[in-house]
Amino acid sequence: MTEDRELNEIVRSLHNTALFANCEEMELISLARICRHRHLPKGSVVFFQSDPGEAFYLVLSGSVVIMLNSQDGRELVINEARSGDTFGELSLITGEPRSASAITREKCELVMIPAQAFQKVLNSQPKMVRYLLDNIARQLSASGERESALAFLDAPGRIVRILLLLDQENAEKGFMTLSQEELAQRTGLTRQTVAKILGHWRRSGWLLTGRGRIMLMNRKALEQVAEQSSL
Repeated sequence: MTEDRELNEIVRSLHNTALFANCEEMELISLARICRHRHLPKGSVVFFQSDPGEAFYLVLSGSVVIMLNSQDGRELVINEARSGDTFGELSLITGEPRSASAITREKCELVMIPAQAFQKVLNSQPKMVRYLLDNIARQLSASGERESALAFLDAPGRIVRILLLLDQENAEKGFMTLSQEELAQRTGLTRQTVAKILGHWRRSGWLLTGRGRIMLMNRKALEQVAEQSSL
């Protein structure tokens, strides 16, 4: 890809992102000139929890999971950024180290926006500040729901909550791409516990699993599990 073509692609990607939608073209061009285009394979670490916040990221393709790491080595996926999403803004705003790690879930194409350049644009765009505050508020709300689920739901309840959510997001495909290890990371459970519960539901005919994919066959039965877990 030539330098001009790459620059134009970054400008177009920034313009198509809600965060930068109100920026002038010349401002986006100036920003794009100091951005970095990154192509990362699956499983690449974008940044680690506790790293300094040196950049803000836009996902052009692929997906990135945001993950908390505990001192005893456990991992919990708290969010996922897909094509068109941004991530990494919180530590740039607060000046604090990264509160979570970011790891590519599949092959990814990212735009990395240096912190200094991001702050410069932020200072000239009041609407962008409001958008970021709204976005952070949504994240806090989702975090509250997630913590409530971990605190009050049993293991089947945690698993079915994630499966129903992902099934809805992948309705067009009819299945979700999710390994048992990834499901364990999203629910705060061990892989063995996840495998045992999925195996029971598979034998009951409620879902199909194989090759890192899960297809729900009896959504009504799984919704009943969710209802009973929340009582």
